[in-house]
Amino acid sequence: MSNFSVEQVKNVEPASKFEYCVAKKIADSLIETLEPFCEKIHVAGSIRRQKPLVKDIEIVCEPQRVFFQTELFGNGEHLVIPKFRNAVKLVSEYVIRGGIDGRYAQIRLKAGITLDMFLPQPHDYFRQLATRTGSGDYSRFIIAAAWLKNGWCGTADGLRKTSECTKEGNKWKCYRNNPELPPVWQSEEEFFGWIGAKYVEPAERNV
Repeated sequence: MSNFSVEQVKNVEPASKFEYCVAKKIADSLIETLEPFCEKIHVAGSIRRQKPLVKDIEIVCEPQRVFFQTELFGNGEHLVIPKFRNAVKLVSEYVIRGGIDGRYAQIRLKAGITLDMFLPQPHDYFRQLATRTGSGDYSRFIIAAAWLKNGWCGTADGLRKTSECTKEGNKWKCYRNNPELPPVWQSEEEFFGWIGAKYVEPAERNV
């Protein structure tokens, strides 16, 4: 089954900024289109923070998936369901990078704005929603600082104990085969409470 990630587009047009009310209307329409085929979906980024001007739409979602067997003995991968794939194609002009069977896709929408779509692993959903809401400084100095203070670090597979990881450049990598895992948070508020940070509304995270 092919991934919806057509060849990378070169010479992408410079991004324009949209007024909040215009960008939010596009994002709400996008959510309405995709939500029937998702376990969870939220608008993140500057729209969620209610910034007056918006450069792009950021969405965090967990699409419904189906197991696609690729080998004789049952090995395979979980790919997004065709209805989700078709819904994304319906609103897209072209894909800039990534793909919706991975963890990230950047898509130019027919509405004329760029979509950054984040597709985290289910257990890491609400951490990703918090960090992708931003702002960048808030995510770095409030959210990430809180989990580091409590002995955790961000890896490609989610949070892991710093005592079980090594840092390679700017990235953490867990070296344990059976590492200690964080809980599966059921809401963003629960995630904030677990890291010991005060939950504030997204509009108050513009730092």
